This record gives sequence, C-alpha cells and structure tokens, in this order.
Amino acid sequence: MIQRVRSRLVGLALLVSFVTGIAGADAMRTRALSDVLPVAVAAFAITIGIGWVVVEMLRGALHGMLRSMRDVVRDPSRRIAAEAAPGDELRELAEWINFLAEDADRSHRALARERMLLAAVAEGLTQGVIAVDSEHRIELLNDAARKMLGVTSSPVGELLIDFVRVPELFDLIDSDVAATAEVQLPNTPRALIRTARKWGGDGRVLLLEDVTTVRRLETVRRDFVANVSHELRTPVAVIRANAETLMAGAKDDPVIAGKLIDGLHRNAERLARILADLLDLSRLDAGQYRLELSSVPVRPVIEQSLSAVEPQAAQRNVTVRVDIPTELAVRADPKALDHILVNLIDNGVKYGRPDGNVWVEARATGPGLGDVRIEVRDDGPGIADKHRTRVFERFYRADPSRSREAGGTGLGLSIVKHLVESMGGEVGVEPHLPQGSIFWLRLPRASSIGTPP
Repeated sequence: MIQRVRSRLVGLALLVSFVTGIAGADAMRTRALSDVLPVAVAAFAITIGIGWVVVEMLRGALHGMLRSMRDVVRDPSRRIAAEAAPGDELRELAEWINFLAEDADRSHRALARERMLLAAVAEGLTQGVIAVDSEHRIELLNDAARKMLGVTSSPVGELLIDFVRVPELFDLIDSDVAATAEVQLPNTPRALIRTARKWGGDGRVLLLEDVTTVRRLETVRRDFVANVSHELRTPVAVIRANAETLMAGAKDDPVIAGKLIDGLHRNAERLARILADLLDLSRLDAGQYRLELSSVPVRPVIEQSLSAVEPQAAQRNVTVRVDIPTELAVRADPKALDHILVNLIDNGVKYGRPDGNVWVEARATGPGLGDVRIEVRDDGPGIADKHRTRVFERFYRADPSRSREAGGTGLGLSIVKHLVESMGGEVGVEPHLPQGSIFWLRLPRASSIGTPP
C-alpha cells in the first residue's frame, strides 16, 4: 500500500509538472506572467490536498489497526479482520498479528489446563501441599494443608506467617537445601514436613504429612509388645521356678510337691488364656474370625455363660441376678455372644466387691424397638472417669494391681469390643450410681422361635 501511495504521489507530481510546463510555454509565448501564477498555485494546492487525503487515510488505517491490536492484547481470543485491512502491507501485518494471537491463545489455554490439573492433583492428595515465593507469600494451598493449619479461607497471596507461627517451619523454608523435620502444627499434633526448591523460580514447596496416627500406632505397638512380654514373663517364671524346685527334690515331699504342682497348673492355665486371647485378637484383626449370624435367644446364652462363672462367684460370695424376657432374641453368633457375656459377667464378679451383687438384664430398645440392650451391672468400686474411655484398649488396666491379682490378661474387653462391632453392635461402660459400673452392649433384635419379630 505504501508503495502504491508513493507511486501515485510521484505520478501526481509529474502531472503537475507537465501542466505547469505547458502553462509556462504558453505564458512565454504570450509573455503573460499573470496567467502562469494562478495555474501553478492551483496545481500546488491540488497536490497538497491529495497528499493530505492520502495521509489521513493511511493514519486512520493505522489507528484502526492499533485499536484492533489493543483488543487482541486484552482478549487473545479476538482476531483482526485481515481482509478488511486496506493495502497489502496492513493486511499482511493483520495476518501476522492474528497468528501471534492464536499462538498466545493456545499457550494460555494450555497453561490454564496445567493449572487446573495441578490444582486437582494437589486437592486429591492426603498430604498437605504449600507453595510459597521468596517472600513467604502463599502461592498454593490445598485442602489437606488448610485442615492442618486450621485455615478456612483461600489465603493465596498472603504471608504464611499470618497463619502459621512455627519457627521450625520457617527454618526449613529458609534452608539452602531440601530438608525434613517433624513439627507441631496448630490443628495437627505432629506433622512431618519436607521442603524442596521450586523448579524455575524462587521460593519453596512444602509437603506436610500428618504422622499423628503413625506415632500413636507406634506407641500402641511398643506398649503391646511390652505388655505381652510382661504378661508372659510372670507365668513362665513361676512355671520354670516350680519345675526347677520339683526337679531339685521337692517332688519327694507330698505337701510341697502338691503346692508346686498346683502353681504349675494355675500359671499354665493363665498362659493358655493369654495365648488364646492373643490368637483371638490376631484373627479378629486379620478378619479370620468367622461369625455365623442367626437368631439367638438371649436368656439361654446368658444361663450358659453363668455356669462358667459360678465357681468364681461362689468363691467371692457374689450373687448374680438375671432378668431376661424369655422371648427376647438378637441377631448374633452364639459362640461370640457367649464369649462376650462370660467376659462381662466374669469381670463383674472378679472386680466387684466380695459379698456383692451382679445384675444381668436385657430389654428391647431403639427406634421401633429394633435393638436389644444387654447390661451387666455391679456394685463394686466402679471405674474413674479418666479410665472409662480406655478400658476397651488392649492391656489397659484401671487398677493394675487388682487386675493381676484377679488373674486378668488385659485383653478381654478389647476382644468384647471387636466381637460386638463385628456383629453390627455397640458396647460401652457407664457409672452405676451410687457405686459400681454398667457394661452394656447393643445388638440388632431378631425374632425368637415362635415369636414374631
């Protein structure tokens, strides 16, 4: 276009020169200068006018192109109408601008997809992810990290120190190398934090992992091993000492031999109970304890369980009272239910007061009376509030001295909890005022034989 404008202006100048030359020749012939001057002025004015029009057209086209470019910069999805651009050069310029805009638009869409993918991956992680710049301003914070820090908003662009005031955390961020540390966070008792330098920029990426459960499981494992070792050590030591004493010659003394053999038997029985309980717990944890659920009448199972605790009750002169409707039945495994009730009634007899009482009751309860609540109450010393929430833990004892004196393994209530929950029920303990404890379990109600559900 510019070349065409240039050629047209040259042509116009030649035309003016030609006209002026003709007029000059005529003037020379007529020698009338007054006739030449108006022609020259008119030609000059025409040339200036045409040039001004052409320049204005070119400036308008360039201004329009500039506005279109600004629109494309603001919105890369917009395009310049190249076919409407005047001139070959402006049309070619518009086509190049459209090409660059399409390339930028593709880059923006790809970047948006990558950001969405990164956000989706970060939100799907169970670990917390925090990205900060060189000034410790938050660039990325996923949902897991918000929960660990106790943040309910999306504080992107704000300083991390406004939400976390843990010196060890900022020592990790300011470290020149990737580092790992276990720190205390506001909403997480313990968190393992790993840091890494961001690729292609300043700042750090932090990966937060809640290790509270892991640490608690490690503590439980250590306590379990220690408790098992302690529980096995006592009967094994007694058996070994009695056996060595018998072998040293005590077997020839009927009185001493009888006592030692009785000790061997009692501790062998205790060792067998511990091993049996450990085996039951192992099967329950592994899901290998098979339960066959059916309609089980409650009263016959409780009467069967009472026969197992009668010798202990008679020895401590404890009266066991039963109040169970004959037609009441639960959906449970008969052997598992018997194991549960023997444990609970035996605990009531052993840990209640001598010459005391144990009550075993059951009744329908729940919405539409769809459940059965079985209670074992005693009038013993009871369980303190601080121990009540932990009595179903393995090897936990509210009173270790009384438990070992009574011969308990510390695993019975843990097994009870496993069995009840495996049958779709609940178990718990409450205070029995004015003194004593109430151990209860709730199981789904079932229809007894000959009785509608």
